[in-house]
Amino acid sequence: DRADVVGWVSAAVQRNLTTPRRLRSRVHDRGRLRHRRLILALIDDVDVGAESPTEIAYLNDVERAHGLPRGDRQRRPQGSTYLTDVDYDPYPLLVELDGRLAHAGKGRFRDMRRDNTHVLLGRMTLRYGHADVLAHPCAMAWEIADLLIRYGWGGLPTRCRRCARFPRH
Repeated sequence: DRADVVGWVSAAVQRNLTTPRRLRSRVHDRGRLRHRRLILALIDDVDVGAESPTEIAYLNDVERAHGLPRGDRQRRPQGSTYLTDVDYDPYPLLVELDGRLAHAGKGRFRDMRRDNTHVLLGRMTLRYGHADVLAHPCAMAWEIADLLIRYGWGGLPTRCRRCARFPRH
């Protein structure tokens, strides 16, 4: 199903088992391939740095669906030693996405240290979980857009097909 395809494509690239370029080539080499359009779209998503099903859902259902500026993925903000999921440079906003198996124990403390480091560098982190991305992408988009506008983004978010059904609070 779709979730399995998303998981396999993102895991293959994230674990360095292959590259988006190689995957794209293999897809084009095959005459028939189930889920061809989905796989090609996913390859494009992982090619811009979305590394997990949660990050792919964020890219499509939050950022693209609501016309937010394109964030830089898997980058180190200037002065930081930590990679971030989404960096909205030149705005001082970072978005961190915790997957289904969110960090616990030492990983949770590493997340706190990373967030604290970024605050000390003048960058704000918004952190969302897998359930937020799946159940509340529209609310997330409006929160992120609100901060981007406060920090000088000249654009406006757009209403996607999902949030068009619900009034904005």
